[in-house]
Amino acid sequence: MMTKLARYVLLSLLFSGFVHAKAVEIIGSIKLPITSSNQAVGDQSTTKSIALLNIKLSKKGIQAIKNHVERAREYTPLRSSESTLPDQLQLGMNNVPVMDQGSHGTCVTFANTAAIDAVLNKGDYISQLCQLELGRHLENKAYTWSGWNGSWGPVILHQMSIFGVVSKANQQTFGCAGLKDYPMNGQDPTEEMDLSDFHQMSEPMPDNQVAWTEILEPNQAVFDQPDMNALVNDVKKSLNAGDRLTFGVLLVDFNQGMVGAIGKNRVNNDSWVLTPEIAADINEQTPFAGHEMIITGYDDNAFATDARGRKYTGLFTLRNSWGTGAGDNGEFYMSYAYFKALTLELQRIRHLKSSN
Repeated sequence: MMTKLARYVLLSLLFSGFVHAKAVEIIGSIKLPITSSNQAVGDQSTTKSIALLNIKLSKKGIQAIKNHVERAREYTPLRSSESTLPDQLQLGMNNVPVMDQGSHGTCVTFANTAAIDAVLNKGDYISQLCQLELGRHLENKAYTWSGWNGSWGPVILHQMSIFGVVSKANQQTFGCAGLKDYPMNGQDPTEEMDLSDFHQMSEPMPDNQVAWTEILEPNQAVFDQPDMNALVNDVKKSLNAGDRLTFGVLLVDFNQGMVGAIGKNRVNNDSWVLTPEIAADINEQTPFAGHEMIITGYDDNAFATDARGRKYTGLFTLRNSWGTGAGDNGEFYMSYAYFKALTLELQRIRHLKSSN
């Protein structure tokens, strides 16, 4: 019988096959300062460092993204007579607080653990630190990415599905590879948590409550040229079934606004919108950053405006992991067009009691 480790290695290798095609690669991280206002204390602002994933695209990958951009003009939703979906829906995060990944490239781990927390209805429950320290052990064995400096959604989700999760209560009581608190700043930890130590503290993912489905992976985004309008509708259907989604997206012109978010829905720089200037900037010299977030809602009639007053209608609501001082108290928005143009991967986190 295949061991859990052998199964995990096999699944990771199968998923990461697209890397060998060299169309999309994670080649490190990009550190950026962001300045955010603390809404709770008025006009005070703080500057902090965050890390985005440094994404390298092949010429074919860049051409695929340019093709998506050409087809990604603002989304026109189906008329009510053609669709049973409401114009808007907001699931929220089921009392899971806004997370803060600090200065590490751990967005994929934070997004997917928080999305599962929302299904479990236990608040801030799963330890990101222990998942990352187990990931460091697996990386040191040359199996996969640790998650400290980037990963892919299905890799993190497979890790939790196969090896289970550790609660934050156990993290803070017993520690993960000697650490009891997630390090907000500084170098990525080099300690690792081996399978035996992890197993002593972990519990299985409750497969009667939560499961996940891969909807889009980078091979498809680059080579298959999927119908991204249909993908938008798939997202809306998933949300209406009570399921949030995690997704990895390319951020372009990330030195502008709030890491490329230059649109305003509720507050300045809370929305990623596909401006003509951003679309024109995508070429072989373009630096691409990657980031993972959670889709928690949508509104066909909501809009964001850019600095020139142009409106971008149709927005997804996103839960980010940069703390409550960023964006709209930790929430961000993304136009359907930006999503269609620049999304690389998408996973549906299924609540089994409410999903079809």
